[in-house]
Amino acid sequence: MHRRLLTTLPAGLLTAGLLAGCAGERPAPAAATSSAGCATPATPAAADTSTPEGFLGWMAEHPDDVSLVLGEDTHLPDEQRPLASARKVVHLAAWAAAVQDGRLAADRTVPVGVWERWYLPGTDGGAHPAALARLGIPTDGLRAADPATPVLLSDVVSAMVQESDNAAPDLLRELLGPDALAATAADLGWEDAPTGTLLGDVLTLVDPDVTDPDQAAQDYADDPAEATRVQALPLPDAATQAAWAATTSAGSAAGLAALHRALSAGELPAARDQLEWQVPPPGYAGLGFKGGSFLGVLTEAVALRTEDGDVTVGVLLVEGLTAEETTVALTSGLPQQQVLLAAMTDPDAAAALDCVLG
Repeated sequence: MHRRLLTTLPAGLLTAGLLAGCAGERPAPAAATSSAGCATPATPAAADTSTPEGFLGWMAEHPDDVSLVLGEDTHLPDEQRPLASARKVVHLAAWAAAVQDGRLAADRTVPVGVWERWYLPGTDGGAHPAALARLGIPTDGLRAADPATPVLLSDVVSAMVQESDNAAPDLLRELLGPDALAATAADLGWEDAPTGTLLGDVLTLVDPDVTDPDQAAQDYADDPAEATRVQALPLPDAATQAAWAATTSAGSAAGLAALHRALSAGELPAARDQLEWQVPPPGYAGLGFKGGSFLGVLTEAVALRTEDGDVTVGVLLVEGLTAEETTVALTSGLPQQQVLLAAMTDPDAAAALDCVLG
């Protein structure tokens, strides 16, 4: 098989460095000041996506490319922006709703090969092989060694959340239908959530002849010969990927925040359990997270939940980065995540972010 490497990795989890900023007692929820009362320096740090300070500087230079929801404070919350893997929370919610309603059995299994029909090697930063390894499924290095191996659908969901596996949401979409995805998201506060295939987005990058992304994805999943053809196509260069990212499935920070807020509040307990797979910072009962990235796009959505049920949600959607700026951020401790969580837990950091976006 022709091997290809996507030059960006999915932002699949919060880093230890990010969580280190929450050590000690739980701080008071951040409350950003208005931009008129900014206490931050008049000149932000120089734009540099390798550090939190530099990332604030980048946002100061590109405020129109940033959407933010930070509690009640917002910046361009309704702007439609590329979501990358952050949109997988829609599929998570739809799965949890189907289990809760009895439309899917909680212990439903599928052959791993059915899952892998939607897998395009080389375009997920190694997420799928990593998920198989965590689940203890023997592989040939890319796929399961035995496609008949049964796997719990709940484990497929965990791969979507933890490793940011790209094939998992498309399998869930196939099983539940896009209408169920849209209806669940709307019920939880996100009207017009994106429900197209993730594979379809990627196919528009690797095959310029694609005119119907969802149909092309279905053809890939259903026709081994078509899958073989697509897998032999080269991946375009980094600059082309960054331009393509702006055309991928989009949504609003407000909608994404509403869905995370509902799930963190316990609307669908199975979904919250999946999102809160990481150890929360001291003083919190739960940390829910789903982010994503393409070259040119960084997306983060975080929900912090206290023992008494208070929920703080932060969503940061960034586009317009160069390929190099994205790669630097992804290999330098994920400063965009550090900026967001700091603003969620420290009023001074929230005020600084508010002033930068002004």
